[in-house]
Amino acid sequence: MATKIVIFGTGLFYLRRKDVLPKDSEIVAFIDNNTKVQGQYFEGVMVYDPRDISRISYDKIILASVSSIEMRNQLLSLDVPETAIMFWEQYVSEKSHGVLVKYDINEKQLEQSKKKALIIVPIINYAGGFLAALYAALALKNDGYDVVIVAPTANVQTIPEVNKHGINVWLCPSLPYIEEMELGWIQQFDFILVNSLQNMICVGKIGERKPVFWWLHEHRNQYEGIIAQYGSDFKACLLKRISIYAVSDLARKHFLEFYPEEKVGILSFGLPDFYHNKSRSVDKIVIAVIGTIFRQKNQIGFIHAIKKLSICEKNQIECWLIGRDGNTKYRKELDELVSDIPQVKVCGEMSRKEIEEVFGQIDVIACPSFEETMSIAIVEGMMNRKICIASNNTGIAEFIRDGENGFVYEVEKEDELVYKLKHIIHNYESLEFMKTNARETYEKYFSMEKFSDNLRKTIT
Repeated sequence: MATKIVIFGTGLFYLRRKDVLPKDSEIVAFIDNNTKVQGQYFEGVMVYDPRDISRISYDKIILASVSSIEMRNQLLSLDVPETAIMFWEQYVSEKSHGVLVKYDINEKQLEQSKKKALIIVPIINYAGGFLAALYAALALKNDGYDVVIVAPTANVQTIPEVNKHGINVWLCPSLPYIEEMELGWIQQFDFILVNSLQNMICVGKIGERKPVFWWLHEHRNQYEGIIAQYGSDFKACLLKRISIYAVSDLARKHFLEFYPEEKVGILSFGLPDFYHNKSRSVDKIVIAVIGTIFRQKNQIGFIHAIKKLSICEKNQIECWLIGRDGNTKYRKELDELVSDIPQVKVCGEMSRKEIEEVFGQIDVIACPSFEETMSIAIVEGMMNRKICIASNNTGIAEFIRDGENGFVYEVEKEDELVYKLKHIIHNYESLEFMKTNARETYEKYFSMEKFSDNLRKTIT
């Protein structure tokens, strides 16, 4: 018998995950706080105001948003029974135990003679959190491991790229709410790396049986929501048996705010070298901001700074915003803001191959995020001898000596960012020393050789 469900949310979260809904699910309605879609049909189903939920006959309401805690609280305030509300991952997991789809590099089983490593991630895509895990997989592979990356869902375009690196990909839709079926096949691995706070349930359950390495990279705003969703199924007492590391001191600080008694080490990430050793004649200085288009990344704040440049200064640059849409409302705000600035181009998402190729056309990499515990884009910029500018509330800022190997500005001080941009525009030809220093920073702290060595020491 089909489960009658109401989906709370009609945005990108739902659209990018709808294919993993269990087949025995019947969507009887959508609800959404967006008044523009209320009363309309979406995918052939009516969209209601959440306040009209009592008019709908259903079995479960499924929360389809990164703001799921707020949705849950809203429904509770409307007297919806708590037992009728489920997080998206919780619902999919409950109906998917035992499902495991393998995208292996060949049809052979994992080699018995080789050490086997499993890396558990929340999603396989082009975002920084996953890329850090992918490069950890490459480091382990080079150390002789057979490596599998497993996730509940994936951007299908990314899977072949991962396979090309010699890494197996498995999709397990019951993650992170694993049970005995999943724990059974997990036992075959010699080394298990759990990536991100969202997989805290996996850390707890696997940690009861095998050593687990937990690698954290979340920013502060994610913690309360993740803990509210997964914390009740997580045994914090098990943390003493788990090796916990963070990608930066900033990421470490956030974890200790919620779990102050734990010991957390630092394991930064590493990136394969794709340095374009080609000179480029600069007609216009190309400044790129690379990352998902959403509020945390602060592309709008960066464009406000661009707007404060003089007409002459604007005409000396192009600004490229590269990344997939993370929030429809934010993207619309961004489009309205840049509509009268011809120097700004919203380029959309690019594959890893496209990103690597486009670096040859970029002169400056910027990370204006309100907070970011890593910033792979800045490290890629350093690798490629680019001028890099980052807000002070990023994990990479601790590696930047302002004015020597890059620029750092206080994220809330827009005029400071404007000043740094003006300095780059007016002095670009004299900043070769900074490009050389940036490359040296990459080699010293973020090369794959350095990362592999650090990871090897950490494991042992």
